[in-house]
Amino acid sequence: MTSRNSRDYERMADAVEGGEYKVSGPLEVGATLKMGRPPVGERRDTTSRTVRLPAALDARLADYAEDTRTTPSEVLRRAVDLYLNSHPARRDQPS
Repeated sequence: MTSRNSRDYERMADAVEGGEYKVSGPLEVGATLKMGRPPVGERRDTTSRTVRLPAALDARLADYAEDTRTTPSEVLRRAVDLYLNSHPARRDQPS
């Protein structure tokens, strides 16, 4: 059996959603997923957002995700986290 990590499973989930995934061999049984989309009854701690990107930026995102063996969703999560940590909101200052 091939050893898979959480990024591999997240890429497969995105491929299934996008209609790109084709089963080409035996299915793995008993895998435990830690990352990615939670089951329907356990989605209390996650939110789905829709983001529109210019075509060129979307192409760069897709290329980067493929080159780094991750998913566009994971790249966006990391980018938002990095941005918010680097640019804190200043709610206590008058506008």
